[in-house]
Amino acid sequence: MEIRNFLFRKRILKSVEFDVPVISVGNLAVGGTGKTPMVKYLIEALSDDYKIGVLSRGYGRRTKGFLEVSETGTASDCGDEPLEIKQHSPQTIVAVCEDRVVGIPQLLNLDPEVNLVILDDAFQHQYVKPSVSIVLSIYDQPFFSDFVMPMGRLREFRKNIDRADLLVFTKSPHGYKAYSGLSKPTYYARTTADQLQLVYGDERMLSSALAVSGLANNQRFAQQIKQTLTNVETLSFSDHHRYTTKDVLRMVNRSEELDYVIVTTNKDWVKLKPIFEELGADVSVFVQSVRFEIEGEVELLARIKEKL
Repeated sequence: MEIRNFLFRKRILKSVEFDVPVISVGNLAVGGTGKTPMVKYLIEALSDDYKIGVLSRGYGRRTKGFLEVSETGTASDCGDEPLEIKQHSPQTIVAVCEDRVVGIPQLLNLDPEVNLVILDDAFQHQYVKPSVSIVLSIYDQPFFSDFVMPMGRLREFRKNIDRADLLVFTKSPHGYKAYSGLSKPTYYARTTADQLQLVYGDERMLSSALAVSGLANNQRFAQQIKQTLTNVETLSFSDHHRYTTKDVLRMVNRSEELDYVIVTTNKDWVKLKPIFEELGADVSVFVQSVRFEIEGEVELLARIKEKL
């Protein structure tokens, strides 16, 4: 990675700059720092001023090349997170492509009115020069206390934060203490849980639940559900897990044994929904949506618009 960064600094490897402004959302660490909630936040915050298109590489998909994401698509075709973004913001054009330099012109061809592109998970993809680079770091796992893999969870050395324009610490607690000595404009985001939403089956009393998730941090999701409901049992899978009929039958059987509802995430539900509908399972499934609340968001958005 350092050799690659050196080649970009010396312009041996070239970065492409587009006429349309580009926001890059990324991180230094592997795992869930909240990139998808941040992309959804930016869409909501900027959609009044811009016609937005989102481009992701579509991690975990079984297809290759450029593909526009449809609301009725599948996670195996486009990846779970791009599908989640599309279903959250149907009016936004969302596409996937491994090569962002190739993908951006194709995305713009889908709708010439798009005048802002958001790149999901693109901090390490330096072939595109963004107008604004936003890097996320989890508050209680800050990049400046971490190490490169395999000793830590960083994809590259922490000094490379210098490539970023803005730094956002996600999952910040109430009453957080601001970090000092950082060289970038820094903001703190809290993840707020919305009311549980019924997405499958019949409305039922919410008191006991089987919490199902396949995230980078399943424990955090389970703790969130336990703050809302009295009795919670967890069923955890690896991040970006590809659910099977066997997995869903396991959930259904366990929820029936306990007389519990199933609670899951938007990211997981886009993969689980087709299997539940195919089985016609007699259970109730609720989704726990989350949203970002950013301290100093007026200043943050003003900085972003200034750079755009």
